[in-house]
Amino acid sequence: MAYQIHLAAFDGPFDLLLHLIHKNEIDIYDIPIAEITAQYLDYLAQMEALDLEIASEFLVMAATLLSIKARMLLPKPPPELLPEPDEDYDPRQELVRDLLEYRRIKEAACVLGDYFQKRQLQVARPNDISLYNDLFSEVNPLTGKTAADLLAALRPLWQRAQNTEQVHTIRREAVSIGLMTGRLVQRLRQSPAGIRFDDVFAAGQISRIQVIVAFLALLELTKISAVQVQQDSPDAAIYIVPLHLERAGI
Repeated sequence: MAYQIHLAAFDGPFDLLLHLIHKNEIDIYDIPIAEITAQYLDYLAQMEALDLEIASEFLVMAATLLSIKARMLLPKPPPELLPEPDEDYDPRQELVRDLLEYRRIKEAACVLGDYFQKRQLQVARPNDISLYNDLFSEVNPLTGKTAADLLAALRPLWQRAQNTEQVHTIRREAVSIGLMTGRLVQRLRQSPAGIRFDDVFAAGQISRIQVIVAFLALLELTKISAVQVQQDSPDAAIYIVPLHLERAGI
């Protein structure tokens, strides 16, 4: 079985360094320079093994990492021998500063790339003023007009709208259970043998409210046993027969 090596493409040496730092979960402010240098050189060796052309900037970064590694391995000279004594000096400082700057630029480029992709999905509406010249006349009809002029133009329209409003008066129908009970009792006294249920609601012109009130009056008479409702068979007519009409008090 052949051994295959797949190398990811990086935009430059800083891109490769950031990848190694992220991969190893390293604090960018405290880079283990020996470990990162070894992995960086290993990557370049893999590129060389695959006969890939190594850009000069990658080689320059390799030299920089080796230089930093060497300076960190060497003992620090006495302060009096340094041209500018600095106890906090770290050979990695310049590399960290460049990495942070590169990361900031790379993140900004990703944001701009996302904006570009979204913008590619949009179509701009033409906004040339010459396209709308035919829709307007050269003279502005509202030139010199004020809010008072507009109010004066609106006033007759408002008055006209008020004059055309239709007002409907709903009249209350004078009907009560007592009135319907009296009519039903009077009819039953004239027909001692009883009357048909349908005839109670079919006599004369009767409205829906009158039907409801008449039915309530019939229920009230049945409740006090003033009348009795009879039906000989399921399909037979329903009759209302008087029993004790005096209980109605009418």
